[in-house]
Amino acid sequence: MNNSVGKKNKIARLQKKEDRLVTKGNKAVDEGRDKKADRLLGRAAKVENRKIKTAEMKKGGSTKKKK
Repeated sequence: MNNSVGKKNKIARLQKKEDRLVTKGNKAVDEGRDKKADRLLGRAAKVENRKIKTAEMKKGGSTKKKK
């Protein structure tokens, strides 16, 4: 990875990716391309979930439910 946000700052990298996908998804909605918009916004939601899990792991919390 030769971009400005590398592996060290995974949360920032995921935030940037999520923002890009949401922007493209919103543009597709405006153009009336519903299938593409659904796909892009779904990917953005998955990235958001990954970002949240990463942030929780960084804090030292567990993401799995305990019995």
